[in-house]
Amino acid sequence: MFRKNPITGVALVALAGMAVAGCAGGSPDAPASETDSINLELWYAPATFNPALATATSDLQDARLGFDTLTRAGEDGLVGGLAVEWEAASPSDYTFALRDDATCADGTPITPSIVADSFEYLVGLDDAAAVTWKNQAFGSGEPTFAADDGAGTLRITVSEPYSQLLAGVSQPGLGVICPAGLDDPEGLAEGSVEGAFSGPYVLSDQQPGTSVTYTLRDDYDAWPEWSSVDGTPAKTLNFSVQPDGNTSANLLDSGGIDGARFYDSNASRFSEDDGYGTVSFASSAYNLVFNQAPESGSVFEGNKALRVAVAQAIDPQGFNDAGLDGLGETQYTVNSAGYVCALEDPSLLQEYDPAAASAELEGQTIRLLLMSNWDPAADYLAESLRAAGATVEVSAPDPAEWSSQMRSEPQKWDLAIAAENAGPGLIHLSIARYLGPTYSQGGTNVVGADNPEGVASLAEAMESADQDAQCAAFEEAQRTVLERVDMMPLITDTHRYVTRPGFAAHVFSGYWDPTAMRITG
Repeated sequence: MFRKNPITGVALVALAGMAVAGCAGGSPDAPASETDSINLELWYAPATFNPALATATSDLQDARLGFDTLTRAGEDGLVGGLAVEWEAASPSDYTFALRDDATCADGTPITPSIVADSFEYLVGLDDAAAVTWKNQAFGSGEPTFAADDGAGTLRITVSEPYSQLLAGVSQPGLGVICPAGLDDPEGLAEGSVEGAFSGPYVLSDQQPGTSVTYTLRDDYDAWPEWSSVDGTPAKTLNFSVQPDGNTSANLLDSGGIDGARFYDSNASRFSEDDGYGTVSFASSAYNLVFNQAPESGSVFEGNKALRVAVAQAIDPQGFNDAGLDGLGETQYTVNSAGYVCALEDPSLLQEYDPAAASAELEGQTIRLLLMSNWDPAADYLAESLRAAGATVEVSAPDPAEWSSQMRSEPQKWDLAIAAENAGPGLIHLSIARYLGPTYSQGGTNVVGADNPEGVASLAEAMESADQDAQCAAFEEAQRTVLERVDMMPLITDTHRYVTRPGFAAHVFSGYWDPTAMRITG
């Protein structure tokens, strides 16, 4: 990340003015074997406890703790969550067999009808976050849910083929909301409806802006079948709001907290030789995107040579050093190299060559759009373009305005830094940022490029039931985007979760899962 108050999520949201809080409980010298609690941190307080409205990192973490999903990420792909089996009759027709022992926090059995009601609520919301989750789970078509409580099955059909549905319903925003929560949406968002929770933990206390506490349900026995998870789940998870990485490192070192998430070199303070454990996972993929929307006034519309020149003027390693202490991972395509079906072909990228870039950039004026507080990496980009002869006009609005301009106001910018969430593991979501319909047309294309070849390949992948064929089509779609230079991969922001001796964190298929935190001492 590029700031000391980091922001990540499906839609990046900033929450300012959060108080720095001390850790709830814990003794620096207390061994893990003597506790049933884990003390952790959040970068900022959650904005909502309704999983369907979750956007930023804290919201997503709380959604995962409190609400179970049909499928979950496992060591080698998907494992069962609320579903024990599933079948895809076609890319438009899926059936899930639900476990028969799952309950809501108030004891209500979780039947297929309850899952269907939760999904109906999600797809019926007129909210940007909910629409994002709906599209991730069910694609661009309209889903239909048929529950058979007697047989214990839920059938989901979609009006447009969507080969990624099984992974889509594993996302935290698809957490199943129990009837008590659907009956009280306001209380659900506030976290005050205990019966709303379907997952292992219930929110038992919160100090707004300062801390949240989760308590393990005594009756919960629906853990995914992870093969690598050992230890005991905490009866209590205490989270305090702490936006400063240096403070987090000091608290972890002294035993004031048991685990912390780092995006910078603070993670390197802790060694496995001293008993600390570290897991790594992709958080955000940072890309340069070129505005090519017709009649937007962008200098990049119809000018591939200028797009190539910008890519030649920027050194991704310099960007990595400036923003991530050099800890970011190399990226070759629209998202993390760890994604399934991610294209890894360095020959498709432009080589760093500022001298060649200057021949095209000399005298050009470029309007650069980025989010506030992204220094010094943003400065690096602007100065690299200026060194190649361009005049760079920087606009750095707050996150909401940044997102709005990129999506719906192409007349205001030429070049933008896009922070793509690297958590979902669904490569098609990132591909669709660069081809197909724009936001004003009901899609997610932020560059406004007309790329019929890429659109055809993406559609082919969505309609295929064979994973090898899906990957081949996804890779071809990515190839068209890179060959056109509609975007430039910069770096993947890799986060590291560090736990002190006696505690463990786990990453499954590239996804850090907070419900898998364990006491191992």
